Amino acid sequence: MFEPIFVSIGPYHHGKEHLRPMEVHKRRAVRHFVERWRLPVQEYKNALMVDVKKLQESYDQLDEEYLLNPDKFIELMMVDGCFILEFMDILSGALKDDYAPNDPVYSYYGCIIHYNRVMRDLLLLENQLPYLVLEKLVSVSQLTSDPVSQHEVRAILSQMMMFDPDMDPGRHMLDMFITGFLQGPATPDNEADRAIHLSASQLYHAGIKFNKIRGSNDISFDRHKATLNLPHLNINEYSISFLMNLKAFEPGGTTNRNFNSYLQLMDSLVKSVEDVKLLESHRIITNFLPSNEAVVKLLNDLARDTVVDKNCESYIARKEMTRYYNIMMINPMRIWKIRTKMHIFEWMYILRQTYFNNPWTTIISVVAAASLLAMTAAQTIYTVRSFYTQQK
Repeated sequence: MFEPIFVSIGPYHHGKEHLRPMEVHKRRAVRHFVERWRLPVQEYKNALMVDVKKLQESYDQLDEEYLLNPDKFIELMMVDGCFILEFMDILSGALKDDYAPNDPVYSYYGCIIHYNRVMRDLLLLENQLPYLVLEKLVSVSQLTSDPVSQHEVRAILSQMMMFDPDMDPGRHMLDMFITGFLQGPATPDNEADRAIHLSASQLYHAGIKFNKIRGSNDISFDRHKATLNLPHLNINEYSISFLMNLKAFEPGGTTNRNFNSYLQLMDSLVKSVEDVKLLESHRIITNFLPSNEAVVKLLNDLARDTVVDKNCESYIARKEMTRYYNIMMINPMRIWKIRTKMHIFEWMYILRQTYFNNPWTTIISVVAAASLLAMTAAQTIYTVRSFYTQQK
């Protein structure tokens, strides 16, 4: 609860075995940061060394290896400071073309993938870095141009770290968070599309149908037919490993996020056993697992920490389906018409397949179906009238 699980910041947990893999990536952050601003590393270290005593005093019970060796301590401060600046700046939307588009940590998608783990660690009490370190690093980086004031440095940092430039950022990131100035990645209003969180069953009852297609590249929502076109998903004990590995490979091995986006769409559709049954009946899912509950859990696990691409077919289909659903919710009469039409087609199919093959039951079946249709229509009309009565 109090120890980092992914990345160490500061001296308290530095060097622990399970945190060492990230040290390589932290060193890469230093190299990119320094090379981008074209100043010697020593310039940054000299600026930090001026306040070495103040920085050391920021840590209670600091080990002697850092107290008696200021150079080692300053090296640690610089490495961790550059990592925080690079990670948070990319997360805030800054474009850095000196990293590969599929960089495992410092591409935008890499930051999103690791966001939960990194932010969890950056907000631990014993895993903090003095704000002064970040301020010094940014201040020195700006020496390549005209000298900047402390206010300008804070403005730059506020954009990178996503806090209000007019407020005191505090002593470190946890202090920022507690004060309430640290915010999530800003999203322009025109891109802040609300994702639909309605299950397949709920959508079906609103008149949206499901149609099986050949591949994920053809995923779409046809608003004229109120139909969501989805590829077939075969789920068995062997496919689980394949799906997990494909999800993990895509962010680092490709430049698109089609499969990750598809997993998010499927997770939003499948929230219960009823959703699994519904999609099975439309041949969207074939389940060979022991239970339908296992499918619900699998899709939920697969969708965790996925990265959505707003330009891919799955996201666009989801967005168009959301818009259609919202329009339908405004006009209940439309839903009644669609439901009635769907019920008529379903009953006609059942009559043809089940009852009309037996001449002895034909007349009784037709009468029963007609009665059921009349009662359903009456119930729907009553529901619509109740809705409008409540509106008044």
